[in-house]
Amino acid sequence: MKKNLRNLLVLSLGLITTIASAQWSASSTTRADNPDEGERSAEQRINVSADWGAVHVSTDYTLDMQSGEMTTEVYEAYVSTDLMGMATLTAGKQDLSFGSGALISSNDWGLERYTNTGGDIALELGGFNVNVGTLNGVAQANNYMNLGGSFAGADVNILMMNDGDNSAHGYDLSYAMGDFSLAVSMNEDMNEATYNSYTVSYNVMDNLTASVSQTSNEGGFSMDNTALSGGWDNGNIGYLNDGDEDRAISISYALGDISLGYTMHNIDNEAAGTESEASSMTLGYQLNDNAHVGLARFADVDETEYTWITLSIGL
Repeated sequence: MKKNLRNLLVLSLGLITTIASAQWSASSTTRADNPDEGERSAEQRINVSADWGAVHVSTDYTLDMQSGEMTTEVYEAYVSTDLMGMATLTAGKQDLSFGSGALISSNDWGLERYTNTGGDIALELGGFNVNVGTLNGVAQANNYMNLGGSFAGADVNILMMNDGDNSAHGYDLSYAMGDFSLAVSMNEDMNEATYNSYTVSYNVMDNLTASVSQTSNEGGFSMDNTALSGGWDNGNIGYLNDGDEDRAISISYALGDISLGYTMHNIDNEAAGTESEASSMTLGYQLNDNAHVGLARFADVDETEYTWITLSIGL
């Protein structure tokens, strides 16, 4: 009896010591939908994460404030180790985002986030960051390779993905010259559909930037589990329909703790003979070092309007 009690105390002490030695962090995102008509809804996501050296674990707790229903899901759980000072190996469930995000991207604005379970090897090669890994498990046939870095004053990113005999790829290039900057993104999905975007930005003054862009979808380009796959629920217009061409004008302004953004989309489809408009407006205020409040209003092509109020708090 005494031996069992001693073992229990030793185990409890070890567990307490392990918990206390972790580096803890937490964040909360509360998002309320305030439509012009209908009932309001609100959801809150609380993320708690802990790090024990090379081990990282984080969990999302999502609460539906109308029903009171709470769901719990492990957001990330992985281990990392150094490979003889040449590379870093990470294995487990992790959030991945490469390039423009049209093929693989995080979804931090939306309450449902994307993660990948697999392995990743990251290394620096000739001034470029290289990531090689597996998607949705450890099958060799489902993999990716990403190369990103700067070359001759331009930022370049190349992403290659394979799923058996199917492949997808994305090429991103951005270049800044004075107050002007140019960004080009060319992507092809597993079904050989293309999603291309060209953006020119101009820094009007220190805090004001204006940009124009053209985005096209040929063949019904779509990739699951990206920030673009959920549309306005993820805070953006999302993937266009097959044959759509979007010409957008944007302005962004920042003054101290206040930020403002507005984008007008003009979408036409020559083959279908359709034309529509959509818009987004965002307003943010940094309350303090740990808290931010934001307002986002989206008007969709079908004239549906969404108004989201967001409060984010991090510890």
